[in-house]
Amino acid sequence: MKTLLSLILFLPFFVKSCSDTTSDEKDLSAQKWELVKMTGSMANSEKSGEEMEWQEYYLLNEDQTFEKYRERNNNTKQASGTYKYTTAGEEKYLVLTYTKGLDLIGNCTGDNKEQLLVQSDQSLSGTWNACDGPGLEYKKVN
Repeated sequence: MKTLLSLILFLPFFVKSCSDTTSDEKDLSAQKWELVKMTGSMANSEKSGEEMEWQEYYLLNEDQTFEKYRERNNNTKQASGTYKYTTAGEEKYLVLTYTKGLDLIGNCTGDNKEQLLVQSDQSLSGTWNACDGPGLEYKKVN
């Protein structure tokens, strides 16, 4: 009886430890991430809200798929694909692989992948500014 009780008490901890998704990744999944700030390479070029050239957001789904929506000049475009997390040194990245809407990719490589730096569980930053693209900052929408 004691063994059965011990098993029941420790089962949740065992299941959690066997999961292949970290708690940070779960916090980022099934969330809406909205573009809140754009910066350019010129001084004083920071824009936010309605001042930005476009409005944009990502929807990250629990099944490792994403959708991206961009509204510019009253025209909305959509992209989609899959995502995964990766690390490089101390930095953690969200890597988006596009299968649809390739014209919405913001990267330096010209392929179908886009990387976002995970600043925290509330903030993502684009990496497009590394090659003279705009600096893009996203916040999680609750």
